[in-house]
Amino acid sequence: MIIRFISHFHQALLLWLYVILASLFMLSSESAIVEGLRDTSLHVVGELDEWMTAAGDYFNLKKTNRALRKENTRLAYENFQLQDALLENIRLRKLLNFTYSVDYDLLPAKVVGFSPQTQVTGLLLSSEQMHTIAKNSAVMTADGLVGKVVKISGSFAICQILLDPNIRVSARIQRNRELGMIRWDGAKGLLLDQVANTVRVERGDVVYTSGMSQIYPPNIKIGVVSHVARQDDQLFQKIHIVPAVNFDALDEVLIYMETGK
Repeated sequence: MIIRFISHFHQALLLWLYVILASLFMLSSESAIVEGLRDTSLHVVGELDEWMTAAGDYFNLKKTNRALRKENTRLAYENFQLQDALLENIRLRKLLNFTYSVDYDLLPAKVVGFSPQTQVTGLLLSSEQMHTIAKNSAVMTADGLVGKVVKISGSFAICQILLDPNIRVSARIQRNRELGMIRWDGAKGLLLDQVANTVRVERGDVVYTSGMSQIYPPNIKIGVVSHVARQDDQLFQKIHIVPAVNFDALDEVLIYMETGK
């Protein structure tokens, strides 16, 4: 707090230092002493100004990095929405009727640990604005979907991630619009269930949230198809998904907040 205060008011502090030094110069009658004071004061003031400026730059950089991370996630999400809208409009031949609006905000939250609740595979999040978040809000990064908020307490929240055995997410394949249900595969990947054997699914197909629920907004990237297994005696094929998010390297996430309601 002291460093932040000094960095914020360092110009005023330096001004007072200049006034004090000027008073010393006027009170001193020895030219040698005055000259010595000038040399010393110039060095001291220069060092102090450099240190205070560096401290201010540190805090400003931290704030700027957080703002840039938020904007990067917003742009990535909106870019994916625009991709999907473009594909849909090409299919429907109604490009001239396309409208796009933003009715959400993203709240940055720090990942401070793992979920303290053993029944939830997830992350512990922290934010001073956590009181503005509703339970079941979607959690994401610029790469894609992380999970959802399942509990809020003060400035902390628990995020249930996609690698939780009990989580289910309605999903859609971008290329052919086929619907399915995302679940954990028991390791570090995901499975897309309830896609019929008659549907053509290819390696590299992108999978994203369908919007067919009140929890996850549409068009958040979930992952990419890595392997497809079809069995003649089964109604549905087994589709393996590589998550878009690296759950082992999360230090900050963003929580989806609807603003249109």
